[in-house]
Amino acid sequence: MNLNEWDERARSTLQIGSDRVQWHMGFMKDMVRVDSRSFNVNEFEGDRTAPTDMKEILDLAQEYLQSIGFPMIHVNVPPPGPERSTPILMAEIVTGSNKPTLLMYAHLDKQPYMDDERFEKWDGHPPTELRWNADGTRAYGRGAADDLSGVVAIGMAVDALLQSIGFDARNPEPGLLEQLPCNIKVIFETEEESGSHTLIPQILQNKKFFETSDCVIITDVTNPDTGIPGLTTSLRGVIQMNAHMKTTAAHSAIDEQTALYKVLATLIREDHSLAVTNIVKGDAPITEEERQGYEKIPTTLEALRSQAGLLNETQLTVPSTKVDIIEAELRTSYANVRPGNRVAGGVVFGIAGARFHFHTEGLTHREGFVRWLEEIFKTYNRFGLKILFRELETSENLTLELILQSANKDPHSGMFGGPFPVPELQLAHMVDRLIGWDGKLTAAGWQEFFESGGGVRKISLTALHVEHDGSSRTFNDPSARALIEIRLAPGHQETTANDYLKYHLLKNVPAGFSLELEEDKGGPPWMTGIDHPAFTLMLESLKTGYGHEPCLYGCGGSIPFVAKLMDALGSIPPLCLGAYDPDCRMHEPGESLSMADLLGCARSIIHFILSSPRAFSQK
Repeated sequence: MNLNEWDERARSTLQIGSDRVQWHMGFMKDMVRVDSRSFNVNEFEGDRTAPTDMKEILDLAQEYLQSIGFPMIHVNVPPPGPERSTPILMAEIVTGSNKPTLLMYAHLDKQPYMDDERFEKWDGHPPTELRWNADGTRAYGRGAADDLSGVVAIGMAVDALLQSIGFDARNPEPGLLEQLPCNIKVIFETEEESGSHTLIPQILQNKKFFETSDCVIITDVTNPDTGIPGLTTSLRGVIQMNAHMKTTAAHSAIDEQTALYKVLATLIREDHSLAVTNIVKGDAPITEEERQGYEKIPTTLEALRSQAGLLNETQLTVPSTKVDIIEAELRTSYANVRPGNRVAGGVVFGIAGARFHFHTEGLTHREGFVRWLEEIFKTYNRFGLKILFRELETSENLTLELILQSANKDPHSGMFGGPFPVPELQLAHMVDRLIGWDGKLTAAGWQEFFESGGGVRKISLTALHVEHDGSSRTFNDPSARALIEIRLAPGHQETTANDYLKYHLLKNVPAGFSLELEEDKGGPPWMTGIDHPAFTLMLESLKTGYGHEPCLYGCGGSIPFVAKLMDALGSIPPLCLGAYDPDCRMHEPGESLSMADLLGCARSIIHFILSSPRAFSQK
């Protein structure tokens, strides 16, 4: 059997519902069942209070690779250090020292569930339960797409190749593995979602394992559309900071939450673009060739809006064209803010709200004043967010809630963020316009609702946890906190961008307040050229594996591992493939895996492995 026949035979075994595919999905089911969240646990009463040590998921992954036929598997012991660390898993099939060596990457850790113990956002099913749609084309569960799809795509590809030549992992026949035209190495990480903070030290611990790699195949990005392959050549980076506003004066005209909103409002301009000037200036410019490439991506304006869950009335912050939206999602830095007291993954909350407490004197037309405020907020609503404005019955003078909604879900802040308004930032913008640093209303016209000499004596705010049905509650911790996130376009250094963000925030804090800033997860942006023959071969492989023309693509999300790994491995070509689609809702409740993308990715890897000698010279 020649390589072409081997290729066709192996790819043909990967069909929905086939016995071997079902075998792999059985391991997927077991791995979804394991809680391998690497950060932001303690999401509800009775939940675990610290992330797992990853032993259970690593044991399953080791069993999976052993069952396929990997003769060497090693779970590393991370070096000691101040940060919590969890192991990488390494596996390899050595077929000859003169053959090329392909390194393949995926990760085993997962995002938070982003729901309470009732799991209503998961349709009442635990996110650790893998379940299917009616026709078996999509599977649901936390981690099914991000990134267990990458784990299983790699496993399926290698397994199909070995099964096609009669290899039996339980009774391996000598010499069969040596028929492979390349050496195969695998790394499974367990810290990707929490920043890959010990990845480089663990790679350096195992330098001999990695130094012979000729390329790295990374199966942790999205495709441009369901069943349509893309080869990702750029990633946005990310910086995150926890902000805590405190008063330092005995008496302040405004409270800490209002002050925090007013500082957060400085992150964006009137058009919602990023206002941290030094970061904006660092975005790498997009070439005309790149824009022409975005035009060829098989998607539509309607599909892009739908993937982000935007309401019909929500207006974009960029021109309403496919190319402008894609540019904003892939190659533009932007700001996102989440309430600091709310456990969440990497999302933009599609709904946000705050409670306004007005302490008034001489208010003669209460209903008129409430209507006036509502109209003021409507005039501030430049991007057509849905407004819910209501008065609460309290013992206080006047309490109102303002809730803003842009989307019917909480979209991934990396994949979709940039071309649409962030409700939390629009809320901050409205607060900033309504209330001055002196604590007074800045809009004209309120006087007609008060008797002479009366007015609003004090305004205070409370941040809210708002669900998509409009229900709201206050946080148990009433302190003024926010998590500030900047998705960084290629062209930036993570540490420098952190400094720019800190400088911007602190310079906008007035006397009488202090803003405590603590750096959270981060990762640098990344971009690569495509001159190496491996890129041409991978484009061919994607066409073969999916049966559709591939396109050069980017990812607005952040994968800190990629830039870190490339720094550690040197100038070998990085080949970033998607094993999931834009409808997968990665990082969101209801995450799912498209079988068309999983199988297409696995078939593409098969073709690349068997054709790899064409891209790499013999050693």
